[in-house]
Amino acid sequence: MLRDPGADTGQRLVEATLELIAEGGGSLGVNLRGISRRVGCAHTNVYNYFDSFQSLLWAAFRRALRIYGEHLTRGLDTTMPAGVYLETVVSNLASFPRENPGLYRFIGSDPIEPGTLPGDVMDTVVAMKRWFSLVVAAAAGPSVDPTSAGSAADIVLAYIDGETLNLINGRSIPDEDLGSRVVTNALRLFDLLTGASPGQRGSGRRGRVAPPEPAHIFGTEGG
Repeated sequence: MLRDPGADTGQRLVEATLELIAEGGGSLGVNLRGISRRVGCAHTNVYNYFDSFQSLLWAAFRRALRIYGEHLTRGLDTTMPAGVYLETVVSNLASFPRENPGLYRFIGSDPIEPGTLPGDVMDTVVAMKRWFSLVVAAAAGPSVDPTSAGSAADIVLAYIDGETLNLINGRSIPDEDLGSRVVTNALRLFDLLTGASPGQRGSGRRGRVAPPEPAHIFGTEGG
C-alpha cells in the first residue's frame, strides 16, 4: 500500500497505520511510535490531527472498510442474473481475507476498546449486512420472506468468516484448496437455507439485483 507523498500528514498517518497493519497481519503490535516513524514525524505530532491513538485507529478502520467494500463490489454489474451476482459476491467475500489477511483481522477479529465504536462505523457495518441480505433475497426469489433471507445471509457470512479465519491463521489442512471449498460450501449452504438449487440459482429466473452504490453503502469515496 503506497502512501501519497502529496497527502497531508493526517492522511499519511492513516495510510502508514494501514501499511503496518497489513505487514504485521493485524493491528496488534501497531503503535504510535512505529506509525510516526513510518511517516517521518515525531509521535507527538499525531495529536495535531487525532484526539488519541484510538481515533487514529478508527480513521484507519474506516479506510479499511472502504477497501473491503471496493473488493466486495468487484466485478458486479446490473446485467447479472441475481444468482450469478450472489456467486460473485460470495467469491469476493472469500477472497478478500486471503488477499488481505492483516486488514481482514483488523476489521473482523482484532479486539476493540469497549465503548469506542463510532456510530458511523457501525452504520457502515449494518449497511453492508443489509445489502448482503438483499443480494440473498434476490437470488432466493419471492418465495423466501425478507426475515428468512436475512437469517440465511447471516449464517452464510458466519460460515465464510469462520472458514477464512482458519485459512489465514494456518489452521486448514496443508495443500487443501480451502478457498474454492469455502465458495462452494457457502453457496450450498445458501441453497439449503433457501430451498434453491444450483441450476435455479444461476439461471437468472429469479430476477436481478442492482449493485450497491459503494460510496453510500461502504463509504468508498474520499479519505
